[in-house]
Amino acid sequence: MASSKKIRIGIDIGTNSIKLASFYSKKKNKKHSKLLKYDFLEEDVVTDVREVNEPHIMTGLKTLLGEVPYKRAKINVGLSAKFQNLFFLQLPQIASHELKQALFWELAPLLSDPVDNYEYDFALLPQTQKKKVNVLLAVIKKNRIEWLQKVFKSLSTNIDILETSTLPTVELFHKSHPKLVDAVGVLQLGGSNSHYTIVDQAQHPEFLYLPFGGNDLNSIIAKTADIPFIEVEYLRRGVMEMSSNDQPLSALYMENTRVGKALKDLSLTVRKLNFRHFYNTGQKVSKLYVTGGLLNDSFIRSFFTLSEEIMEIPAEVWDPIQEYYPDIDISPGNQYQFSTAIGLAIR
Repeated sequence: MASSKKIRIGIDIGTNSIKLASFYSKKKNKKHSKLLKYDFLEEDVVTDVREVNEPHIMTGLKTLLGEVPYKRAKINVGLSAKFQNLFFLQLPQIASHELKQALFWELAPLLSDPVDNYEYDFALLPQTQKKKVNVLLAVIKKNRIEWLQKVFKSLSTNIDILETSTLPTVELFHKSHPKLVDAVGVLQLGGSNSHYTIVDQAQHPEFLYLPFGGNDLNSIIAKTADIPFIEVEYLRRGVMEMSSNDQPLSALYMENTRVGKALKDLSLTVRKLNFRHFYNTGQKVSKLYVTGGLLNDSFIRSFFTLSEEIMEIPAEVWDPIQEYYPDIDISPGNQYQFSTAIGLAIR
């Protein structure tokens, strides 16, 4: 899936914002390498991210693309799916031009609706067995992307690939860690949901969709403390220091048993998958890599990375900006959330 085009653009359409990574394939010329974000709250488009609709997203896309030379670029777009949409398939070696058609037939028994209702994309993972092809496959409902295709058509450009958000992140992690031997976990924490992947070079990867994100935290805290949803979001971003009831964010977290239970349930679910992987393969998950915009919340970042007792394995933040965009300064509160966009851009 390599592209001959010099400028590549990855667009990650999330619940709270749209992230764009523009990547120039010639290292000597970095003027087109950019990381941009259109935040629905910061742009005063809505007062609650739950109000975001297709016209808002169209506005954001046009705004971001107006800042890059997109008409001569290869564009990959990522959308977050509200279900487990990643599959691992191991197929006999097959000619590359026949692979997508073969995957079409392999998909049929895996999906709840007819396969014609889905758009799908794939990435090839490192080979683990001779004469076998390891394929990471992502699907998304066609009715979720038809409006998006119309948007790009109106901009006089084409999208070659319509992806879901987790596939490019996992593919990027493989590229960033080519010599990885141990099994590790990659936890991607987002606004509306999260994803966990066990990457094991000796085995096939395992995936877990987690219906939990920053918006869930906002809703829980807002309801318990009787303050507006947007106020909690601004507290978590560091825009506000105190809530309208004169409490700092730390107090709102510590006094909220529902938040504690939600985070413990999330960590327990991840640990259960780690144990199941060990039970089935004999390979322990040795380390956890955490990424995603939710890490901009210092409390959440500390919860997942500072205590091995919580996740039972050492953890660290994985931020591909440092590897692929070392010369770009990211303002506080905007780190960690470009992994999907970067993964899309460098495909």
